[in-house]
Amino acid sequence: MRDVRVQADLRRRPPALIEERYFERRDIKAAIAFAEAGGIAVHRNFDHYHGSTIRGVRREAPFLHIIGLRANLEAWGRAHGLRPEWVQPEKRRRVAHYDVFGPFADELIRRLKSLDTT
Repeated sequence: MRDVRVQADLRRRPPALIEERYFERRDIKAAIAFAEAGGIAVHRNFDHYHGSTIRGVRREAPFLHIIGLRANLEAWGRAHGLRPEWVQPEKRRRVAHYDVFGPFADELIRRLKSLDTT
């Protein structure tokens, strides 16, 4: 789980210029396909955990899944202050994910939407 107390610089590009793209909730299939092709999919998740705590950290909306192939995901995470042990494991798919929320997630959404040219 992303600890919101960790500061990260979201303006930096990930290593080796791994392509990142934002996906809305309903676009989960496209997000997974993008991640399986080697990109980093930033997928909006449901905000129903808002206000709950985990390991003493209060979770706040927005909630995101950062999805990718494990090697790409870990490299992206390191570049943004996320630890590899926070990666949620692969299940039925080849991709793993980070759970992120709060100000980190909000800033990531803003950055990626500002880059969206579609």
